[in-house]
Amino acid sequence: MSLVPVKVPRELLAVQQTVLEEYVRSRLLQFIRGMGTRILQLAPELPPALVDRAVRDVLEVLPQPDYGQVSVEMLELQLVFRHDCLALGCNEPQCVLCQHNSQRRCSVNFVKKYLVNDTMVARCGAGIRVEVVDRASGKVYDGDLPDVCLELFVLDGAQYDQRFLGEAGRALLASGGEEADAQLEACTLLTNNKAAPLITSTAGCRADAQGRLLLQTQAGRVVLPDVTVTDSSEALLSGRKPPFRLVARAKHSDGRRLRIRHAVSEPFVVATRRVRASHKVEIPGMDDAVSKLDHMGRETVRKLGDLAAAAAQAGINLGLEPELTRIEKVGEFKALALRADADGHLRQQLQALLKLPKDKWEEAAEHAKRAVLPDNRMRAWYADPSTLELGLLFPCRLGLVDLKRPEALLQRAVDAAGNFKVEVVTQLRQNPLQRDVVRQLLPQAEASWWAPGHVGWTIFPADTDNFEVCYFGTL
Repeated sequence: MSLVPVKVPRELLAVQQTVLEEYVRSRLLQFIRGMGTRILQLAPELPPALVDRAVRDVLEVLPQPDYGQVSVEMLELQLVFRHDCLALGCNEPQCVLCQHNSQRRCSVNFVKKYLVNDTMVARCGAGIRVEVVDRASGKVYDGDLPDVCLELFVLDGAQYDQRFLGEAGRALLASGGEEADAQLEACTLLTNNKAAPLITSTAGCRADAQGRLLLQTQAGRVVLPDVTVTDSSEALLSGRKPPFRLVARAKHSDGRRLRIRHAVSEPFVVATRRVRASHKVEIPGMDDAVSKLDHMGRETVRKLGDLAAAAAQAGINLGLEPELTRIEKVGEFKALALRADADGHLRQQLQALLKLPKDKWEEAAEHAKRAVLPDNRMRAWYADPSTLELGLLFPCRLGLVDLKRPEALLQRAVDAAGNFKVEVVTQLRQNPLQRDVVRQLLPQAEASWWAPGHVGWTIFPADTDNFEVCYFGTL
């Protein structure tokens, strides 16, 4: 079915597109409900599901209206930050393939904490981009934006939240106008404590006289050009861990007002580089040093290393089992936290001894509870999981699957006794035909891994490091 877009009359071009589209959509739905009811009255033998399907099919192919050549100031667009996540681990809590993977897919674009002069990328390492989105369709707008550039600058995150996150603030943002612009400018931070630009680009991106970076979109997108922040948030703002936010805002060269809403990042803090050694990972390993947990400073780590001695010196009787008195690894602190969860008095004693307030203790305990076990079990993918006819075997270390380098071809076989078996054909034993099969299956396996549920993937009963010794043959 091919439908030609309907041209919007010139008289309606001055109406906001979102308002016009919402009105047309409401009228369409009203018509569809009436038409569906009437069809079933005239032909009651028709299944209602058939009528619903016909309606859905038409709506799916309904083209966007043709607004013709709309002036740039009439376009109703939205800027958004996005990235293509590189992390292999999914976020499904029940996924056995990813439960021990410390690199889970990002739920936000920006990391919670950067260091001064760090390049701003996503937690997975992917570059972050700005996209221009049509507010009516939700799709990327890849048309021309003549004489429009994007300004990139930093905000005081707390001030932004105070002004714009409430109901009145959200309404102000939606309406736009001079008042919204003034409120946004009141949150803006352009220079650091040395009067130098607060935001820079190591890729040589141009900036205006005030220090805002200037970006140009291509086909509705632009990647942040190695953007860095030149000072810590604590140096410029007051409070504990005060956050910054990054803003991308459209600006016309002649200053005319646009209907392009700005993009605002998630809040993040920027710390001085002297804290690099105390970097904390989001999902630690059970065997990692306890110092990798949140709020584990040098003195806290020292006391955990000999809790019995620290408690005796403080005149406290913890009553802990011997195995819980020397905490050096994340897994050991997790066991201690679980023990304290069941004994409120013990938790209070530990908080006092380690000088961790309730909120910091809870954050450290929660961090430890996210820890994962070492997982080097291999992963297998089958083109048809119901038959196990053909598949690939992949190495996996610490829960991270190497999707680019399969170790072996898996193929269904029958032994002399007529029993089913999976033959493991390692790279050195593959003939030219089998190597060609591996090359054909590899893109399918990778696509299946990224699909919801990792269709066709399973855990293979072999350790990656011992694979050649244990499985140089058949299973």
